[in-house]
Amino acid sequence: MNTKEERSTFDYIIVGAGSAGCVLANRLSADCQNSVLLLEAGGGDRHPLVAMPLGFLKMLRNPKFIWNYKSQPEPHLNGRQILIPRGKMLGGSSSINGMLYMRGHPGDYDEWARLGCKGWSFADVLPYFKRSESNWRGEGAYHGATGPLSVSPIDTTHLLHMPLMNTAAVAGHAVSSDIDGDVNTGFARGDVTIDKRGRRASSSRAYLRQAMRRPNLTVQTKAVTQRILLKEGRAIGIEYRHDGVLRQVYANKEVLLSSGAYNSPQILMLSGIGPADELRRLGIPVELDLPGVGRNLSEHPRVNVDFEALVPTFVEQLRLDRAIASVVRWVIKGKGAFATQINSANIVLRTQPELERPDIQLLCNPVHMLSDLWFPMWRRRMPYTFSVSICQLHPTSRGWMTLASRDPLEPPRITLNIFSNPEEFATVRRGIRELRRIYRLGEQGKMTGKEIFPGEGVDSDEALDEYIRANAGVTQHPVGTCSMGVGPDSVVDPELRVRGIRGLRVIDASIMPTVPGANTNAAAIMIGEKGADLVLGRTLAPASR
Repeated sequence: MNTKEERSTFDYIIVGAGSAGCVLANRLSADCQNSVLLLEAGGGDRHPLVAMPLGFLKMLRNPKFIWNYKSQPEPHLNGRQILIPRGKMLGGSSSINGMLYMRGHPGDYDEWARLGCKGWSFADVLPYFKRSESNWRGEGAYHGATGPLSVSPIDTTHLLHMPLMNTAAVAGHAVSSDIDGDVNTGFARGDVTIDKRGRRASSSRAYLRQAMRRPNLTVQTKAVTQRILLKEGRAIGIEYRHDGVLRQVYANKEVLLSSGAYNSPQILMLSGIGPADELRRLGIPVELDLPGVGRNLSEHPRVNVDFEALVPTFVEQLRLDRAIASVVRWVIKGKGAFATQINSANIVLRTQPELERPDIQLLCNPVHMLSDLWFPMWRRRMPYTFSVSICQLHPTSRGWMTLASRDPLEPPRITLNIFSNPEEFATVRRGIRELRRIYRLGEQGKMTGKEIFPGEGVDSDEALDEYIRANAGVTQHPVGTCSMGVGPDSVVDPELRVRGIRGLRVIDASIMPTVPGANTNAAAIMIGEKGADLVLGRTLAPASR
């Protein structure tokens, strides 16, 4: 798909139409004087499964929709390779994710400022979160009401929500009406990026579709970037391959990388910008020795605990006849079981009272993530299950990625390196034990049967650690591989300019110096909003707190 007639020179070239790239394309092309080219290696996003919120369960397993990366054998997970699906279409991973909207604790962003990222404290970034939002709560101190991105509450009709929420007080935890507001710890009804018509609000649907009508914005899909064109220490354009043809396009002003935590550093290294030894290993001429490229990879570790449910769960909505009716209702009215995702509650907790920020997130699902359509005499129904993901919010382990070859289509070599710090095992153990306690209390306890996985007998520190090593994965929230900062290991400065190269910025989740304690899509969109202003030489005033 090329939305405009071909030309070779633009003011701005954006590489990657993901969470941040679509924001950039919208904001930069809003001025009709700016000509903008947006390049995307994947395809379009018009498939019904993309628009249907429950479709994410199918897309995460289908190579039509994802770049199906996997890690190298993980040194602290028994040498297992971890699957890493990334979005393969307009909207990037915002088109395949679970749509949970969550920013994290204000201290997550204040930490960035303490690390030298001036202009990135919570007070600095809050106006950009608000500008992006059309939040169901309306305009307020923490939320916006007129932005492109629809944020709505999860429709909990079929999700056994209230028994879990009513258990919070019994378990000694707060209930938060807004986990991104004043009470940012406790049990909450999740917010999701789903619009009023019951359609997924990816960054493409929220930001790009309206902008694609503009004559000064060109969008090219299935365009695989080969390298950044450099001249005398300046980025002057991009070389990409489309339909087997190698093309070069040039930027009058800037080249903006928004290809995500794995592909932005990959493109830098393919262009000769990165750790010199790694580049020489593959015969890539070194344009700039920048050791931090591909380093500082941070991810949220995740492990699941499953319980038998003593009551019917969401799997009943997957019975074929009901599913067909739900799809029809979704198409016509944007309502019903397929118009939402499957979190009963979004719970963030401190597992030690002295902690300043929550360290564990519990994603509580009244169905197993691998559940499928079923019908008597056709396919057996999966058991009634409560499946809970325990996610560590502030990991200290750092991984890395590098090139496997000079072929841009060959997945990079990714080592997540999660659980390299023994304290991370201790944090997740505490999370598992607190989860077990919660699910045996109050109304939730009355619905919860035996523990299926790992099983109640797996309780000692040693047994839980072995369970984690054998089963842990990640939440698909990679950040940090083009880290923002002021030290020698940083890749971009607080203006998101690549150190040592003029006319080149990275604007996506890869610039986060640490991972926020939340699903990262909201923060990536905020980075796109703030990054666009930095490119245009302006900034919103910090919020008063």
